[in-house]
Amino acid sequence: MTSRLRTHGTIGGAIVIASLLTAWFGYVAVDSVLGAIDPNRIDPTFARGALSFTAGTDTGGAAANASAIIGLVIGIVVLLSTTIVIGLVFRGEWAREAGLVIYGVLGLLASAAAMGGLAADPPAPSAWVGLGVGLANFAIVGLLLAPATARSFRDHSRRSASRSS
Repeated sequence: MTSRLRTHGTIGGAIVIASLLTAWFGYVAVDSVLGAIDPNRIDPTFARGALSFTAGTDTGGAAANASAIIGLVIGIVVLLSTTIVIGLVFRGEWAREAGLVIYGVLGLLASAAAMGGLAADPPAPSAWVGLGVGLANFAIVGLLLAPATARSFRDHSRRSASRSS
């Protein structure tokens, strides 16, 4: 049991963390799209911020457009992450490599944005959440780089090759 956990625990941990992040951001994407459909759902603070980037006075329209763009971008990332998680479950070597790149870039982006929020006076309330998301992405990368994960993928590809011979 300990050997199996040591061999497959790193890939399992990466899958669990990536799945949790994907589900959470899936919720954010759906909520953003719903905000674009019904601007009354949008937080008034967000709506005022969206208005400051436009020349018009239509708070609902600007906020709805911003919410739609956010939903679209996050939705694309969620679909990509879902594909990677499914690939990791089936031990596709491409999924491990894609996960290293995608989760590494997402970790850098989230951490950089969080650092800007933490450096503000006063610090942005959501900056700690962003830092947590960045660290979770880096944890996924670390688990995918672990020797036990590489061994798990190598053993899986050997078993697949021997079955097809």
